[in-house]
Amino acid sequence: MSAQPIFPTPLQGALLAFMGSFFAGAVALLAADSMSPTAAMGLGSVVGLGAAGALGAASVPPPHGARIGLRGFAAPRLGALLLLLPIALVASEVDNAVKALWPPPDAPAVAQAAVEKLPTDTGLALLETAIVVVGLVPLVEEWFFRGVLQQGAIARYGAAGGIVFTSLLFALGHGAPGISPPSWLAAVAQALVLGLALGYARHATGSILAPALLHAGVNGLGVAALAWPHVVAIPGYNAPGAHTPLAWLAPCVLAVCAGLWLLAREPAPAAPPVESPADAERE
Repeated sequence: MSAQPIFPTPLQGALLAFMGSFFAGAVALLAADSMSPTAAMGLGSVVGLGAAGALGAASVPPPHGARIGLRGFAAPRLGALLLLLPIALVASEVDNAVKALWPPPDAPAVAQAAVEKLPTDTGLALLETAIVVVGLVPLVEEWFFRGVLQQGAIARYGAAGGIVFTSLLFALGHGAPGISPPSWLAAVAQALVLGLALGYARHATGSILAPALLHAGVNGLGVAALAWPHVVAIPGYNAPGAHTPLAWLAPCVLAVCAGLWLLAREPAPAAPPVESPADAERE
């Protein structure tokens, strides 16, 4: 019997991403009347992307776990992931560059909405934001995008093409509706840069644990920047300023390059071959 076809195809992946993002937004909107905006966002992500991921994972050809990346990775690669954390500031500067080229008229309103959705002004609010943004969202998004979608995209387009395609879907899913085109484009550009780093971490280690940890770390930096701007105030990131100063940005770029170089030093684990249904049944 012939091997099962690769899943998802580009169209199937795009439809799954649209479905997951749509239901995540719908659930968050419905839940906003009965819980905080932060909790509603977390619930939306778990229900929307979680359901889309579960639906997609059921159709991934065997060996399911290995193809999705349900495995660990070598401990020394934690150092490379730590070096990649400054991608948070690099992606933020991409956001700044887009806004400089095409100034968004609703920038203050978008910034205020983000603060209201991710409050850090009290201990309980900070705890809730951290649980959702650092705990739940990275796990669900990495399971869906880098686990279910990326393995199919790489099987069809190769490593570079698959990572770019998955990162585009990831970025488009972060362009919130109801904002101006410049704000939307800035959010998508920022998410695209982050998605490329997450996608490469997944590919280089063969594990979705690596991008999940990196994603949690990046989000953790963002929460800390919102909660304690008086400790470290970085213009263009968590303090007023059109751009992040080169004194901050240059070391961040060097660290990210070093992290990517360390990940690239060892060959990426080969994707397991697609098994035929008969092979899967014998196992």
